[in-house]
Amino acid sequence: MSTEFVLGDDFARVLTETTQALVCVLDSGGRILLFNDACERTTGYGRDEVIGRDARESVIPPEESEAFGDVLAYIWRTRLSSPQVGHWVTKNGDRRLIAWSNRLMPAVDGNGSFLVTTGIDLTESAEESEGALSGDVEAKLAEVGRLAQEQRALRRVATLVASEATPERVFAAVSEETSRVLEVNASAVFRYEGDDTATVVGRHDREAVGIFSVGDRIFADDNTAIGRARDTGLPARIEDYFAIDTDVAKTMREAGYRSTVAAPIFVSGIPWGAIAIAAREALPDESEARLMGFCELVSLAVASAQAREDLQSSRARLVKTGDEQRRKLERNLHDGAQQRLVSLALTLRLARAKLESDPGALEPILAGAAQELDLALEELRELARGLHPAALTEQGLAPAVRALGERLPVDVRVDDLDERLPDYLEATAYYICSEALTNVAKHARAESARVTFHREPGVLRFEISDDGRGGADGRGSGILGLRDRAESAGGTLFVISPPGKGTVVTATLPLD
Repeated sequence: MSTEFVLGDDFARVLTETTQALVCVLDSGGRILLFNDACERTTGYGRDEVIGRDARESVIPPEESEAFGDVLAYIWRTRLSSPQVGHWVTKNGDRRLIAWSNRLMPAVDGNGSFLVTTGIDLTESAEESEGALSGDVEAKLAEVGRLAQEQRALRRVATLVASEATPERVFAAVSEETSRVLEVNASAVFRYEGDDTATVVGRHDREAVGIFSVGDRIFADDNTAIGRARDTGLPARIEDYFAIDTDVAKTMREAGYRSTVAAPIFVSGIPWGAIAIAAREALPDESEARLMGFCELVSLAVASAQAREDLQSSRARLVKTGDEQRRKLERNLHDGAQQRLVSLALTLRLARAKLESDPGALEPILAGAAQELDLALEELRELARGLHPAALTEQGLAPAVRALGERLPVDVRVDDLDERLPDYLEATAYYICSEALTNVAKHARAESARVTFHREPGVLRFEISDDGRGGADGRGSGILGLRDRAESAGGTLFVISPPGKGTVVTATLPLD
């Protein structure tokens, strides 16, 4: 069973591509269904090397295999989460210490369930603390307790994210959990704006009165920790606000805060925001690393929410486009063929009236009626071509696009495609080509255009290029419509349109 089927394609793509946390999805037998980019980077395995295999045959060390099976059995028997700390073996034989949170989720079709596990690589922090902890039982117990508390907090936030809670709920929960787990006076989640500012989207203060409120917008320049985190892409800190003379530092000093640590939140590889904590004393050295686990969960929540919003917007645009096409068809029928048929009916009534009184006048009247009928039939054929051209059904994709190009005021060259494709795929590709070439004719000021088709393993890839003025707006309704049509068939569509250098539209559609 594919992960897209049990988890949902959009959420599976978010888990795979956007978060830097380790995310691995397992079935009840321990087989790996999803292995995200972070897992690949950590282990050196490509997902094609592990998908469908029992984790005990690839990443779980032999001496931990039995315990791993016991944990799986316990989770499926009790339906309860069971956070674990264990090792993964990398492709080159190294070992990584991983802290895991997990949650059972039902398949989207209601048949069965699967285990979503999110992990944090503790290898470096474990190596750094090994010397300090050796021989010190109390320190070991304290460290284990701290890790357990942190894992419980991460698990609570991960559960919110997996349940598709609103980002606002996740921001509030992250602020509260980081404040509690890191034992700091205040914590907040910020969203970067287009200038040197950031907006507070979640906050928690252990004191009765906080400095900022949700919705406040503050400066985020290089004199602030959140500004430095945005500019460098790395965690940053302000060690002592009493040594800095800025408005933000003054506000923090007046509230009694001395230091701040901030860690960036990345969404689709771009700094989206940051989590920041503040304390009345110097913050520990490990604060940055501990914040990063929460950043990954916020990243996942934001990316998931954006994917849902994009999907809803795409569906709304498709519905709107369908309504507009129906109205256009109705208008064309009313103003074109319907009017000609009404005129034809009147002409035939006139002919009937002349049949006995003036038979000699029938010939020009009937000739006019025949002309009206020919025009009506041609307009109906033109409408039918817009709905589904006969050439597409009878001859295939490339000939249909070539016939379309012959009716446009642009020289259109279409490469051959040697084989027929499934009907739905040919129709989707045809209408993408049709809309793209229509845009070329209307807006590009091009002399020529070219359409190329390439069948590759599992996909059809095709390009529509022109020699026009370029500079097409990727957010415009025309390109959004093309992208919506491609994505509705499970494909992708990209546009490259540098000013003065033409436009290239590249679409990829799955063959299955």
